[in-house]
Amino acid sequence: MNDNNSEFYRIAGVSLAGLTELGVALGITHTTVPQLTGLMATAENGSALFQTTRAGKRQAFIDLRTARANAQDYIEKARNYLTPFLGGTWNESWTQIGFTSPTLELPNTDARRLRVLTGITAYFTANAAHESTPLNITASTTQGLLDALTAAMQTTRNCRTDQRTNRDGRNTAETALENQLNSLWKELEAVLTPTDARWLKFIDRIPGDPHAPEQVTDVTATVQPGGIIVLDWPDATRASRYKVLKQIVGVDPAPVVVATVEDSDAQITGVPSGATVQLQIVATNGVGDAPASDVIQLQAA
Repeated sequence: MNDNNSEFYRIAGVSLAGLTELGVALGITHTTVPQLTGLMATAENGSALFQTTRAGKRQAFIDLRTARANAQDYIEKARNYLTPFLGGTWNESWTQIGFTSPTLELPNTDARRLRVLTGITAYFTANAAHESTPLNITASTTQGLLDALTAAMQTTRNCRTDQRTNRDGRNTAETALENQLNSLWKELEAVLTPTDARWLKFIDRIPGDPHAPEQVTDVTATVQPGGIIVLDWPDATRASRYKVLKQIVGVDPAPVVVATVEDSDAQITGVPSGATVQLQIVATNGVGDAPASDVIQLQAA
């Protein structure tokens, strides 16, 4: 599974609902409702945990960049401050604070930043008279920046490991769920004909009827106070779900999908009072979309 797997879970939920409704009547035995429910819960929990750790890793790298920038700025300030004590150009005296190469160029890796911060801390600890409290250039300040950078580096390493571990766990759980769904669908092939409309209780298409749904017709809309519009329409042949399109005249440059529903009714909320609204319904399934229904135009209450 890839990270954009909401469709996978939607189909799994449809199959679970179909199994709950028709499994006993159809004599499905190799996949049970508790079994599929458990596999879905494990996979969804694994996916949620992976997303959490991935977000944590992104934040860890943000924190690392901040700690790195703070350390770099301080190192530059401390280097300039120490020139009266250690010399305006590189010499052996600078090695004690981590400038081990014959240059005073600022460090360009985290390893070098850690080395310089460690050296500055040791220098001020041994030469407390050279500290500058007004400029906040002290052993304590240096140690704090050293600790912050060290911790940020460790956190990013931990987050990388956690993300890989949780990604593998999610993938294993989703593969188990996918295999069970495939087993269910294979068993359904033995009890449902390819054109049986009950396939739509389990998947989003009818295998023996590889066409997009029929167009939705006869949509009705009822305006209610508070920016609410209630829509209803007859079921469209082969439709597994419906997209609701809304366009506020004079505001939206084009219709936008504001809801996707499995039943042939929907409620839209939050429409500005007095706004002129155009609405359409698009039936869809695993094959594709039907043409949009005729436009309904009305004014919100």
